[in-house]
Amino acid sequence: MTGCGTERYADWFFDLDGTLVDSAPDILRLLGGVLREEGLAVPKLDKGRIGPLLEDIIRGICPDLAPADLERIVRIYRARYRACPFDESPAFPGIPLLFERLSGRGCRLFVATNKPEDVTRRLLDARGLLPYLTGFACSDSVPGRRLSKAGMLALLMERHGVEPGTAIMVGDSALDMRGGQEAGMATAAALYGYGRRGALLETGPDFVIEDEAWTRVVRLSGGAAGLHEGRIA
Repeated sequence: MTGCGTERYADWFFDLDGTLVDSAPDILRLLGGVLREEGLAVPKLDKGRIGPLLEDIIRGICPDLAPADLERIVRIYRARYRACPFDESPAFPGIPLLFERLSGRGCRLFVATNKPEDVTRRLLDARGLLPYLTGFACSDSVPGRRLSKAGMLALLMERHGVEPGTAIMVGDSALDMRGGQEAGMATAAALYGYGRRGALLETGPDFVIEDEAWTRVVRLSGGAAGLHEGRIA
């Protein structure tokens, strides 16, 4: 990328769902099916629900679920998602080229996601992105603990000797932006993803990516008066 100020970053951290991969069709189809089989009233499921932990997504849809019912639904969904061929989870159009360009510049690429490790590896491999990665971290990457997004970033930074000043976090949710900020790195909001635009901008990201092809990357320096636009080189 040129002209937008991202050239300084050597270590790139990405969220997965809604940032690298448009996984919503597979996720919502399987989750809606499980909930309906359980006899639950399921509202229209939209992409905006994706991002938090699975348990939190389900609680948001069915807030009155008993803990045992929630645990059973999570177990059934995860078993089905693990068997999913990911036919409806393509990489966003600009991502393969972006990874090729960044890797060619010598940048290190990482993923931090709430997905389990085994599913993350298989999805990244299915989309041809796994070979580009230096590492990835998930909510279950530390046995006996549930990592937050900031915890995943801290784990990767410690494992791979990443300094905050060389790093940038790219994601489509406020949790991604706050996680990156807590880790001391720059942040870039993927406005084409599943998060709400207003909520993302309220976190004060350093950059925004306006389109899923990554042809318009904008640096936010001091608000709208300081916009600097670039694109993938």
